[in-house]
Amino acid sequence: SPACTSDGAEVTGAVGRSVTFHLKNLDKEATAWSFRNDVIVTVKFGDPPEATFFDDNYKPRLAFSKNGSALTISQLRMEDAGTYTAKTLGVKATFTLHVYRELAVLTVTCVAQNCSAGDCLYTLHCTALGSGSGNISYSWSAGGLSWQEGPTVLVEESSPDKPLIPLTCTAQNPVSSRNVTIISPSALCAGNSHGNMH
Repeated sequence: SPACTSDGAEVTGAVGRSVTFHLKNLDKEATAWSFRNDVIVTVKFGDPPEATFFDDNYKPRLAFSKNGSALTISQLRMEDAGTYTAKTLGVKATFTLHVYRELAVLTVTCVAQNCSAGDCLYTLHCTALGSGSGNISYSWSAGGLSWQEGPTVLVEESSPDKPLIPLTCTAQNPVSSRNVTIISPSALCAGNSHGNMH
């Protein structure tokens, strides 16, 4: 669902998706929208609103609704991030747009293993690949119960006949969440498994 906002807000959007800026208290006839201080479009309020574009790169991706008081940018790109300003007579509204990529591939790797007397300790590390994802937080759960924060965990596995508890790493950024489940740390560390991603 598109992110919405009112005057002066910070807005977060995902690459490929859309965001909507809403203007309030419109008793004027038209407004000019600028991005980084360059006018990209003016819109005359009405049903339908009349838009005049000053930057044709935006034309296929901008849409106006609510008589012109709502501006939607679709197919967001990383370079759309920045400050948008709507100016009418005597009124100025500013919106700051942050654009992030949705998390793509999430992998768990075996960083270290230490076995002695039938007990093994495994160090597992969870990583979300790709750039432009913003701040990523990691958490681990065991058997569906919250267990530990952070990308790295230390797992102990004792006798092989003991039932294994599935371990799930969840990664979150401002626009998405991914998780990957490890059934057997020993199999992962032996190089036989990479987990199942959702």
